[in-house]
Amino acid sequence: MLQTAREVLEPALDASQQMALDEALLLGVPLASVILRFFHWAGPAATFGYSQSYELAREAASARGLGEAPVVRRSTGGGIVFHDGDLTFSLVFPWESLSAPLTIYEKIHRGVLSGLKDAGVQASLSGGREGSERLDQCFHGPEAFDIVDGEGRKILGGALRRRAGRGLYQGSLRLAGAWKEAVERGLTREWGCLTRKIDPGWLRGLQPLEVKYQSDAWNKRR
Repeated sequence: MLQTAREVLEPALDASQQMALDEALLLGVPLASVILRFFHWAGPAATFGYSQSYELAREAASARGLGEAPVVRRSTGGGIVFHDGDLTFSLVFPWESLSAPLTIYEKIHRGVLSGLKDAGVQASLSGGREGSERLDQCFHGPEAFDIVDGEGRKILGGALRRRAGRGLYQGSLRLAGAWKEAVERGLTREWGCLTRKIDPGWLRGLQPLEVKYQSDAWNKRR
């Protein structure tokens, strides 16, 4: 179990622990705080959106060569994401009642984009795809306000959840290199002061959440 800030920030976590930690922060941080967290993975994994099929995600992971890797349902939406070399990060933030999800999504990606551009990355915000069809896998194609490289390939996608005046964003950046500083710099420019230190008092509900994300009742619910 994860009990202290030191234990939370330093070890590599598996997919169920990562999802549990994000939800514990969503439920436990002070309302006005903006928390940025970069994931340290214990090994390859796949996560999939709240409304997706477990079997679809498991088949996609196997096709990717991740047949033995954990496959865990997120509390956020979006498509299947393979965590086998991406930079995964989350943001917990105050979400005003009148702010539309797409507006929040654009703001987060606009911030990340500014940091990447400062670091010399040729990228832009996507205008999305024609039609309304959604893709099962996150990186099969860009949607509105995803970040794409100079050739139009998606390099950052994410998903959102809202709860009691707070929001959770979970994002995956697929770009060769080390980009944590660029991401943090860009998000700070867009969102103001970010907190990276996790207070153990925010994690009182972590243990049952770990059990939840490990369970078939959660992961195989559809």
